[in-house]
Parts: sequence; C-alpha cells; structure tokens
Amino acid sequence: MIGRKHLLLILFLLFAPAVQDWAPARAQLVPPPLRLYIPFEAAWDGMVETLGKNEFELLRQNRGQGFILSSFREYSSGLLTESHISKIGEKPKLIDGDWVRVRHQFEIRVELIAERETVVTVDANIQALQREYLGKETWIEIQTNGKLEETLLTQFGQHLFGDTFSLQEPKKGFWERDPAYAPGQKRQGVPRIVGPERLP
Repeated sequence: MIGRKHLLLILFLLFAPAVQDWAPARAQLVPPPLRLYIPFEAAWDGMVETLGKNEFELLRQNRGQGFILSSFREYSSGLLTESHISKIGEKPKLIDGDWVRVRHQFEIRVELIAERETVVTVDANIQALQREYLGKETWIEIQTNGKLEETLLTQFGQHLFGDTFSLQEPKKGFWERDPAYAPGQKRQGVPRIVGPERLP
C-alpha cells in the first residue's frame, strides 16, 4: 500500500505545475512600474494632483523617500457591493453574512533614477466590509486584480501627456513595457515610457 507521505508527494507533483502556470497569469493583471523621462518633481506633483482629482487625501507623504499613502475611498456599498468586489479583486468565499461596503487606498512610490528619469509604482489596498447575520462587522483584505492600479496610472499618464495616453493601447513614441510583476515579488526590470515632458 502507498504510505500517506508518498500519497501526498504524488498529489504535490500532480498539482504543482498547475499552480505555477496560474501564478504568472495573475501577475499579468497587475500593471508594472513605469519609467518616465520627466523630472522627479513633475512626476510627484502629477501624482498628487491626480489623487486630488479623485478626491483622495494624503495620509502620508515623504518626498525624500518618494512615498505616498492615500486615504481610503469608498468604491461601492449596498446591494451592488458583491459584484463590484469582483470587478477590482479576488472575492473571498463568504459563508456567513453579506458584503456591505468596499473601499480602497493607494500606496505609491516615485523614485528618482536620473536627473530627468523617474519610476512610478502603484499598489492598491482593497478592503471589503463583511456583516455577519448576527450583526458583527469585519474589514476583510481583498487581493487586487490590477484594475484600480491600471485606472490610476492611466489617469496619471493622461494628466502628464494628454488624453491620448493609454495603458491598453500604447502609442508609438509613448512607452514600451517589460513583463509585469507579481504582487509581493521582487520586481525585475522597469518598463520605459518615452513621451512629451511636462515642464516643471
């Protein structure tokens, strides 16, 4: 008879390739960092202005470290909350209660690479409020699918370069992308953006 350890080993060998294939597919959903050929100040100010247009406050900002943490903003509430969670993240299975609200914030890094060369990275933190049938409420972390990051980076690019900027359909002379990175992994390589510079 096959021992328990041997059975577990066989199951691992069978399912490990599937897990490896699934991870890169998820990684492709998250936009990679952007390398912009503009001064640090223009990139920093452009991101702050973009957040302001979307009614985000700045909870923390440190120019020296190139770090911005926005406030949370409600994305959806009420009867449509559950379907809206699926639009921006991986919805956990809910056994008890309902989803009543979902909110998000952004962590942004603006890094100076050279005198007129800056890298911008955006990560979204998503939380959904679960209300159990007995009334207890708990904020649950939601894994992003990259939609919020993509939207903010697009708005940021349009703020700097005009409405023709697009992450989905890059124009010739605007930017080139390296492979996307997976959340939590060390990012290898940075995409290039070449476009009209915004004067400081």
